[in-house]
Amino acid sequence: MSLTDPGLYAERTQAILGHRYRLEQMVAASRERVLFNAYDLTLKRRVSLRVNFYPDSSVRGWFLREAEALGQLDHPAIRHVYDAGVIGDIAYRAGSWIDGESALDAVQRSPRPIPTVHGLARDILAALDHAHSRGIMVRRIVPASLLLGPTGRGTVTDLRYCSYTLASIPAGHVPTGLEFMAPEVRDGARGDPASDVFTAGAILYYTITGREPPMDPRKTERPSLLRPTCPKALDRILLRALREAPDDRYLTPAEMLEDFASDAGTYESPAVSPGEIATSQDTEHWEKRLRRALGDDYELFEALGAGGFGRVYRVRDLHLEREVALKVLHPYLTAEPPVVERFRREAQLAARLHHPNIVDIYDIAGRAGLLWYTMEYVKGPNLAQLVEREGPLPLDLVLQMLHQALLALAHAHGAGLVHRDIKPENLLLAPDGTLRITDFGLALALRGEGRFGGATSQSGTPQFASPEQLLGERVDQRSDFYSLAAVAYFILLGETPFPGGTPEQILARQTADRFPALHARRSDVPPALESVLQRALRNEVEARYPSAAEFLQALQRAMGRKVRERSGEWARAAARWWRGSGPPDST
Repeated sequence: MSLTDPGLYAERTQAILGHRYRLEQMVAASRERVLFNAYDLTLKRRVSLRVNFYPDSSVRGWFLREAEALGQLDHPAIRHVYDAGVIGDIAYRAGSWIDGESALDAVQRSPRPIPTVHGLARDILAALDHAHSRGIMVRRIVPASLLLGPTGRGTVTDLRYCSYTLASIPAGHVPTGLEFMAPEVRDGARGDPASDVFTAGAILYYTITGREPPMDPRKTERPSLLRPTCPKALDRILLRALREAPDDRYLTPAEMLEDFASDAGTYESPAVSPGEIATSQDTEHWEKRLRRALGDDYELFEALGAGGFGRVYRVRDLHLEREVALKVLHPYLTAEPPVVERFRREAQLAARLHHPNIVDIYDIAGRAGLLWYTMEYVKGPNLAQLVEREGPLPLDLVLQMLHQALLALAHAHGAGLVHRDIKPENLLLAPDGTLRITDFGLALALRGEGRFGGATSQSGTPQFASPEQLLGERVDQRSDFYSLAAVAYFILLGETPFPGGTPEQILARQTADRFPALHARRSDVPPALESVLQRALRNEVEARYPSAAEFLQALQRAMGRKVRERSGEWARAAARWWRGSGPPDST
């Protein structure tokens, strides 16, 4: 069997273990082992299924010895093993499946929030103390093998180099991740509890600073020099754990944990603490609660709108003395820590977007059980409000809005961020006639694990979501193009292209690829433009435009000068219209 062919891995595993496990997805593969997300047909639960195809008996013995080590331990911060064995030419072990990401992936995005690091310290040190009570020294924890669950909880998944496996490690093998091993362990020592204190300090140092500790412990910089918000207590505790001589460290993880708990305390950030859950949605009660939460930071003026995710208010930032829009999220959405963490990640990504057609995000904060973010205040209606007030919009204004929206999407997609909830309510028209897109990433953050992809209109049904969103399939930039084309139909006709009261009804119309007769209902819409929008609305993802640039080029070819040369003219006309002097002349 080729050790480089993933298809053969899956076929062989299915042939041998298919009576017990259903393979869902290949998660990772290396020269020695393959990891599958699988389903245990007997116990009816998801499991991690790790399979060893390597023919060398010494490597296989090492693999099984590690499974034995994991089987000796029973701690929530160490992956559980349910089953292991050898069948035919493969060895395998099945263990608990952990939703989340590795510390490596998380920290490469950004160092972990300080409250998360506090939680990780407790998880890791308690896990190490448990292992020591069973006579096992873990010896090495690296970012790739420390999984962070949706709540930030840490789980150690790799005991390849623990004291229990030492006799089984093949001769001449050189471990990876040496910077996370204590100096004496690198030199071949079995290690003791103080050695595991070092590996705990090393992994915590990495999660809070984003840097691997230096190989020479004497060159370790204080975490607060690399991250000024790091509490001084963490400085002291981590530097002691990372000392070169074992006797200068904490003697046991329990001692380190006791010092940590007494000095570092419980660090809480108002930006991530969900607090209590609101039970009343009464407007007066809501606003009283919000005013109390905003305290002396913001002055509440008026409500700008409400939707499935929360309410938007015009407020005044009393520190920076400017008006901003504040979106407070419904507490029922942020009652779960995984949702709050997803929201934080998406907001961090969205805050990096700076484009004239994208609403800027300023800050994320929260207090008294409420979570909100502030953004640039755009004094203007959204496209849903415009259509409700004026009816279908003039063609040239629609073209200009499409042009600006595609420029914004090209910028966002280039930064790796897909909107996922393009709809009329999220497209704002500023007083100068500029289109502004808001709420980047919010659908993924708040409903990323739910059915129907989370993209909803104000009525609560996903009128503008792509078919793949409704089916819960993978979403990429082409879903944004689908939604934008659906918005174009809406503002040209005054109604959605695929009406329906439920997601199932909408999906049935979408998959038929039967589009509203746009040219027949609006003679000013040329067939060439209708063809461009229909391609973006195709049910098959591969049939749509692959990029915003190609969508825009097709739009320009269909309409020529109207898009390329009249942008300034139509921005001024839209501004006049916005001020109430009548709709633009689309001749």
